Amino acid sequence: MRPAKVLAALLAVFAVSVMLLMPAASSDADATEDDVWLVASETDLRINAGSSGGFSIAVTNSLPDGDGIDEDRMISISFKTDPDITASVNENDNDFILDGQESRLVTVTVTVDKYVSADSYDIEIVLEVRSLQTGSVSVTNAPVHVGITVLSPLSSGTAYNQILGIFGNPLPEPFDGPLTTAVLTFILWMIIGMLAVMIFMPVLLRVLARSHKDESEKLKNRLRTLILMVLMLFAFDNSLRVFGASEEIIGSVESLFSIFYIVLGAVIAWRIYLVFVQYTVSKISKGGRIDHKDVDIEPLLRLLGKLVISVMSIAFMMSVWGFNLTAIITSAGIVSLGITLGAQNILNQFFSGMVLLLTHPFRSGDIVKIGSSPAIYKVSSVNIMNTVFENWDNEDTIIMPNNKVSSDTIVNLTGEGLIYKINVYMNVSYDNDTDLAQKIMKDVAMDHPNIITNGSVDLPYTRITAFLDSSIELRLTSYVYDFNDSGKIGGELRESIFKAFKEKGVTVPFPQMDVHINVVRDDRERNGADDRRPSD
Repeated sequence: MRPAKVLAALLAVFAVSVMLLMPAASSDADATEDDVWLVASETDLRINAGSSGGFSIAVTNSLPDGDGIDEDRMISISFKTDPDITASVNENDNDFILDGQESRLVTVTVTVDKYVSADSYDIEIVLEVRSLQTGSVSVTNAPVHVGITVLSPLSSGTAYNQILGIFGNPLPEPFDGPLTTAVLTFILWMIIGMLAVMIFMPVLLRVLARSHKDESEKLKNRLRTLILMVLMLFAFDNSLRVFGASEEIIGSVESLFSIFYIVLGAVIAWRIYLVFVQYTVSKISKGGRIDHKDVDIEPLLRLLGKLVISVMSIAFMMSVWGFNLTAIITSAGIVSLGITLGAQNILNQFFSGMVLLLTHPFRSGDIVKIGSSPAIYKVSSVNIMNTVFENWDNEDTIIMPNNKVSSDTIVNLTGEGLIYKINVYMNVSYDNDTDLAQKIMKDVAMDHPNIITNGSVDLPYTRITAFLDSSIELRLTSYVYDFNDSGKIGGELRESIFKAFKEKGVTVPFPQMDVHINVVRDDRERNGADDRRPSD
């Protein structure tokens, strides 16, 4: 009986022990704040207002690695910081599971609002640890803190209540407050700006319009007005900082002023560019490279300058408004590529016209040859897309695309002027005195009123150029004042030379050929004729 009681007592003790041990075993699987370790790569981060920054945190499950899920923990990351500062992680890193002894590196992105004041802020990183077995949750009692230093160009900073943002206000009360300091700052900046305009404006005008007094005076008045407007905007902006206005007010005012700055800068750049264009065109015109009959190069330069200044101004405005210029430029590049491929021939003509107008290989009235064609053309006008010629033979008007003109060889027969060299060929008999014939040709040329004999070019000269079947070929070379008269003068010279030849006994032979005929008889026929006797 006693052994049975002892056994029952032992079983009772075992059951109680099991009941007591079961809660202890389950408590080992519950989540605690010591289950997970957290380390941040940065403890102090500097970020500009309106931009983003980042740092990394390493999360490690400190529990031993096991075969079951007792040591597995689900981690959730959250942040506590200023309302104008946002801290976030990638979507996959919001909630994740770590096995025992497993680590995970998480990137945290910090975004600071544009109008946050320049100051030091704090980001509190909170981990929520959940046990996969029991579902218990633990939150870190001692979160990790990361300091954030925000740098803002919109904050007053050290400029607050400082004259010009630099010097302290020495005035007694009640004039030592920020309002008085801001008014003094505005007035002083305007005075400084006007003094700078008075000093540097004459120097600028001497450089830009030293040979155009009228344009210089107009430019002076316009620039003075525009520069004073810019100074007024700058002075007002600086006064707001001295007054200690909020970042929202300063930012809004600066965005509006930036548009004004861009517009005024574009206007000033355009005015200066116009003066530069007029100066450049004037210099080129004095060199005789531009003719008034051509399409003036000045409108082309104005168009190019207007396009460049407009595009840059629009780009700057879009940047101020917060547009992503990289995406816009990429899209514009794709569109431009499509337009270029679709209008390749038109663009080729346009840029070829620009090359012709800028380099000026010929001007209106020049006589030219284009390519390998023997045709002679007279330049009528040069346009941005084509060049208009007059045919030398029949006065037809020929409109030729500029890409064809610029890609072919251009022979300018008149060059810098209309003086042109002509050659007159005459043939004399082999029986004539060639020295006499050449002297007659030169004398005729020297007596012609349209042949240049003043020594500015070579005087008329002759030479023997060929020995032909029926004659000796002589060439007279001389220069005329105007290429347009070269054909007529050449004909007059031939006529005068021919008459002089007749007077001096120099003959101009006609083509002739001496033919010698040799009659050869057959020997047998000749012998038979000699031996023939009369028949009986």
